[in-house]
Amino acid sequence: MRKSFLIIALLVAHIPVLTTRIEAQGALNEEQVRRVLMLALDNITKAPCANAQPCAAATADERANPPLTLAEARVIITRGVLSAAGEHCGLDWQGRNFLPMMEYWRNQMKKTERQLVLAGLVHGIMQSMPNPDAQTKCSEQMRENVDRRLSFQP
Repeated sequence: MRKSFLIIALLVAHIPVLTTRIEAQGALNEEQVRRVLMLALDNITKAPCANAQPCAAATADERANPPLTLAEARVIITRGVLSAAGEHCGLDWQGRNFLPMMEYWRNQMKKTERQLVLAGLVHGIMQSMPNPDAQTKCSEQMRENVDRRLSFQP
């Protein structure tokens, strides 16, 4: 598990370059996407579910067949990286990216509450990954690049 954190941290460390690559679905392979999804499943008990009670632990069946597909997780991972970049640049990542994304999964894709919680966890994992370049100022070019990609569009 430690190795997967390092791989993800290295990928997220280069957010300006990654946003384009991840959107092209070339930066994270299937195994890396699965690791992020499994990390979210491992931590689902830390998130609130029905009646603000902690979610039930992932079942063996969920671990074998996650509630989100790898393709769905990849989209959410991309949005998490973009939210991190938007936050770094002082943009409205929540209103333009996270909330519309969650609304899409809820209303258009009809995901269950548990799937939505999992989506939020996947997004949050990617948004909160340590970024060694966090001290680097958001340049105008980076801000424009992130700003162009930030608004969620299914």
